[in-house]
Amino acid sequence: MADCLICNSIHDFEPVAFTLVPNILPIGPLLVSNRQGNSTGYFWQEDSTCLKWLEQQQPNSVIYVAFGSFTIIEKIQFQELALGLELTNRPFLWIVRPDITNGANEAFP
Repeated sequence: MADCLICNSIHDFEPVAFTLVPNILPIGPLLVSNRQGNSTGYFWQEDSTCLKWLEQQQPNSVIYVAFGSFTIIEKIQFQELALGLELTNRPFLWIVRPDITNGANEAFP
């Protein structure tokens, strides 16, 4: 029912998404380097430890999964997703907040 949705992106990154949902207003990309003082937005510390591994993978072979800033899922859903990714037998990279589910440390299969 919103008149407009604001997102951290640009038209060039996701042209199909902007075609499907015309009331999306891209205002990004918002980067950590763009912050000045105490901004109202929150960004996790960048972790580039996966880049070496990622560069060793075949082009277009890695499944990327990110849950967004506000997503919280049930522990069983989290486990099922992890097992489903494993069953693809493809390399995957997922971005998971420490608090994505209650007991997230025990949620990893």
